[in-house]
Amino acid sequence: MTGSDNLSRMESPLMFKKLFSHGGQGPRMTARPRGPVGLVDLSLRDGQQSLLATRMSTDQVLDAMPLILDCGIKTMEVWGGATLDSAMRFLDENPFDRLRRMSDLARPYSCGLRTLSRGQNLFGYDPYPDDIVSDFNRESVRSGTTIMRIFDALNYIPNYKAALEGVREAGGVFDGAVCYTTGPLYKTSYFVNKALELEAAGADMISDKDMAGLKDPVSAWEYYTTLKDRLKVPVVSHTHCTPGYGHISAVIALLAGVDSIDVCFLPFAGGSSHPSLEIVALFAEILGVDTGLDLDPKMLGRVHASLSNSIEECEKKFGLKVHRSVWPGRDALAPLAEKTLDHLSEGRIAQALETVHRIEAACGFPPPSEAVRKSQIPGGMYSNFVNQLARDGKSEYMDKALDAVQEVRSKAGWVPLVTPTSQIVGVKSYFTALGKDTNPVQYVNLIAGYYGKTPFPIDASYREEVCGFRDERSYDSSQFRRDIPTLPGTEIPIAETEQEKLLYYLFPDSSGKAYLEKLKGAAYAEVVKAETERKEREEEARLKKLHDESILNRFAESMFDLSEHLSEAMTQPSTDEDPSMNALILEAAEYTDI
Repeated sequence: MTGSDNLSRMESPLMFKKLFSHGGQGPRMTARPRGPVGLVDLSLRDGQQSLLATRMSTDQVLDAMPLILDCGIKTMEVWGGATLDSAMRFLDENPFDRLRRMSDLARPYSCGLRTLSRGQNLFGYDPYPDDIVSDFNRESVRSGTTIMRIFDALNYIPNYKAALEGVREAGGVFDGAVCYTTGPLYKTSYFVNKALELEAAGADMISDKDMAGLKDPVSAWEYYTTLKDRLKVPVVSHTHCTPGYGHISAVIALLAGVDSIDVCFLPFAGGSSHPSLEIVALFAEILGVDTGLDLDPKMLGRVHASLSNSIEECEKKFGLKVHRSVWPGRDALAPLAEKTLDHLSEGRIAQALETVHRIEAACGFPPPSEAVRKSQIPGGMYSNFVNQLARDGKSEYMDKALDAVQEVRSKAGWVPLVTPTSQIVGVKSYFTALGKDTNPVQYVNLIAGYYGKTPFPIDASYREEVCGFRDERSYDSSQFRRDIPTLPGTEIPIAETEQEKLLYYLFPDSSGKAYLEKLKGAAYAEVVKAETERKEREEEARLKKLHDESILNRFAESMFDLSEHLSEAMTQPSTDEDPSMNALILEAAEYTDI
């Protein structure tokens, strides 16, 4: 499908046309005074995680990076999230080695690299001891990360503390992310207050992490303008496109004066991923906002070709299927972008949203998911429900499962749905939909308080029902196991360096352990091979020495016998030839070439 074919796909779903009636008017959104905007490229981290299940190899990443950097990108998110687990589990690669190589490549461009991590949970389900959290963040910065974006699924500020200390100690930049969600108890003031708390705790910048892309245009305008009015540190916008709000949220962030906006290059944008860099840059150009980028069509073409090639390779290798995007060009989309800005300036929110969807259609992005918007859950969580129920032959329970999500959230303090709470709530909701009164251990831990305080209090009687006690309890991380297992059949620890230990602690029962065992096993096999070869060489040398010594001894004996015969011959002259003498001479001659 070409760009012009896509331009004819102008019908947005009916729900979007009716969503923002407001009597035909909403808030008038006009550009506020602002400086340049930073467009942060997520293509090689969250972009590929959203569309390619984080299957890009280090070589593919390093092939694309210089092309992206040549466009003038000054911040890239390249590490964290699922990249550590995926690198070890599927690609047999060392995550820290990938980070180091990316850092080496980006340094001449003066480009900052960003890593995403969770506060106290890092990449697991249970909270880690403070020193492990600090060590990981410190090692990440020392290995090449410039900015550590830290979030907590509960927006519980104490869960950021240990990460902040590690980043500070290593000289990194701390990006405190507030997880955005919806629910009857949430107001803009809740998220703004969390942002202010993070700023007071020492965050260098604040990110709005809308992991499900659920922030509608009116909420986006209120939130972003308030953040810019209240915060002293820079503000960053992060959203996804699944329910259809991604691009218009990015445009509104631009109008509101947000300092940086997370985007992806076109092949990795749209759908369950993020707003398109090209589209956001077009709006910035029309508004006269400097992005500092060089988006010459030839340069864009090289980036698009590299990323598209990686998509094709990953699709073939891992059986994936990704939508195909096209760039119609600036001139084809500029009239629609100008019309969008005109609608927003007059408060015509529904018309602005519809026009943005026409731009998305022109680029070949998937249409908005009404199911995700209606269910108010992340797209990945929605897909997991669909797949799990289908595998179990229970697809008819889908509506009940979606209803159960909000029921479970209401009992669990209206937790945001992001890792690990999205998985915890999802599993509990699945059982609830099937009529099973099952409480998985992680859900029990959430209700108990082991993950921290939930955004809103959990009823004590419900906690007693689930956990057996009424009062909230904190997690005891003193029981964290620090012992490192040995390579089977040896006394060699599978983790010896600081980075190896961190990989084991982060993934002790899965990819970390398996990768380290394979790594150490290969190294041990090389040592055994080298030792075997050394012993073989020594034995060969020993046998050769014995052989040479035997020859020398036989030569010496022959020479001695010859000497004896010669002595006798001197004392007893004879004219007859002595056969024994000739034999000794010949025998001695055999050893003279040694």
